[in-house]
Amino acid sequence: MVVPRNGHEWPPFTTACWGDSCILVPWAEFLARGDLELLRRSYPSMKRFLRSVKWWAGLFSQGKKRHIWRYPFQYGDWCAPQDPPEPWPKCVETWMKKGPWIATAYYANSCGIVAKIAEYLGKKEDAVYYRALRRKICNAYRDVFTDGHGKLTEEFQTGYVLPLYFEMVEGQEATAMADHLAELVADAGDHLTTGFPGTPYLLFALSDHGHADTAYRLLLQDTCPSWLYEVKMGATTIWERWDAISPDGLMSSETVCSCNHYAYGAVGDWLYRRVLGIEAISGGYKTFRIAPISGGGLTWAKGYFDSPYGRILSDWKIVNNEFVIRVEIPEDTKCTLVLPSGKEYILTGGIYEYREKKEGEKV
Repeated sequence: MVVPRNGHEWPPFTTACWGDSCILVPWAEFLARGDLELLRRSYPSMKRFLRSVKWWAGLFSQGKKRHIWRYPFQYGDWCAPQDPPEPWPKCVETWMKKGPWIATAYYANSCGIVAKIAEYLGKKEDAVYYRALRRKICNAYRDVFTDGHGKLTEEFQTGYVLPLYFEMVEGQEATAMADHLAELVADAGDHLTTGFPGTPYLLFALSDHGHADTAYRLLLQDTCPSWLYEVKMGATTIWERWDAISPDGLMSSETVCSCNHYAYGAVGDWLYRRVLGIEAISGGYKTFRIAPISGGGLTWAKGYFDSPYGRILSDWKIVNNEFVIRVEIPEDTKCTLVLPSGKEYILTGGIYEYREKKEGEKV
């Protein structure tokens, strides 16, 4: 659970989200830098991890429940906000009860990523195996946790976020899940109720399934729990708990509460990949897309990423209901630029500017 162990006495065992880092971290580094050798070195540990997960998921289980991952220990929806708040350690019990939903979704996602990695490494039999296993896990999630039509039998935000972002459902089922997720956000007064495993993907799950307006309301919310609440309270770091400092300025009295705990800072990923729209398609941004999603009353956004091939820039603004974007594409790369209207351009190295009317949009 901690790598390197660094004096901790935790026994080595598999647990979702935290344990999945042995797959998620090398994959993210590969997308950013294109280092195939890193994937090659990491691949044996990825396979060992998934082999262990499969063993634990199948323990004491039959039928499709053999793909529902519960044991040996799950953090569940760790640090999810609660209304009304529960005292420590009662809140921990509530978070951990969500473990099977969250662990099973992460299990499916990791199998999908390892299948892609296997393709890169030329291990075609492994790729076929992990894709087939992922399908079984996705079907088990749907059969055990949903009504088969996109509604969870026990509803909570992270329970919808993960299958949406991990592409475990599609078509009308995905649309229904996204609608239910948006309803839960509205029921919470336009607040999130996701913990560590779901918050990084919450805005993606909404914006990628027709609810960009809800995603922006969450992003710009400034009452607790929210990112801008922390800013309003003078935070210069991300907190472990959204209410680490209360509106009266007092520190939380909880037994465990860090005020420098970056988990919820993962929202920065959405700022780059959806507000700016910069997203890798292949390792090292050899191919990538720029597809910004405007909204929330924002009239401009500008940012860049220094890829191995050079700087990628996305700089857009809205003036008089006209969307104007300037992009910088490194040499020896290929970019798919997608404008808000859906119109696409294939670009190679250079600096480009495009504009189009945004009819009827209030800015």
